[in-house]
Amino acid sequence: MNTLNIETPQNKTIFVVLTKKENNALLNEQRYNLCEEVLNEHSFDFVTVDMEGESKFNPKSLVKVIGKCPIESHGVDVPAFAAGYLRQEVDDKREQAAGLEKEYAALADKASLMAQNMASWIDVLKSEAQELESELEGEVKAKWLTKRILDIAANFTEDEVYVLHFGVEKYLPVLKAALTSVDNVKVSILDGKKQKTVSQAVFA
Repeated sequence: MNTLNIETPQNKTIFVVLTKKENNALLNEQRYNLCEEVLNEHSFDFVTVDMEGESKFNPKSLVKVIGKCPIESHGVDVPAFAAGYLRQEVDDKREQAAGLEKEYAALADKASLMAQNMASWIDVLKSEAQELESELEGEVKAKWLTKRILDIAANFTEDEVYVLHFGVEKYLPVLKAALTSVDNVKVSILDGKKQKTVSQAVFA
């Protein structure tokens, strides 16, 4: 994959609040009015949502709540062309492992050297597939989401642009690292268990 060109924001600072898509504190309509008490009160300019390959994305409450707010919202993800080469490698290794598992199951002597070598190779293929998938969902995705968020922010003329991003909880630290590696970008992760409102977010 070609080197991804992430441009540093010019003449502006981007403030990004990251929170998990399942942040019930923010999405509880009986407790908060997301439009007024969060997005408007804290002057967010736009919202982004990790689409998780679109086919996996179906958080009805998130769509319902954000859809009521008069604010720009964008689905962000790794483009299909960029994810394709890694996804194909993952699929190939899993197919190889599945084929070997069938051969292994048919072996009468599981203690034979052939069976042991086959079992070891199956483990290697599964491990490599998992590592590649983690790379795709972690560092590769984080770089693409960073680019997408900053490209959208570049369209705003204000000196300070505020973004609320809903993402997959376990990948938020990786995304934070990717965003903070860019000059003029400040990031905070909103922990729904410890911090109930955006006011409690501290930018790094």
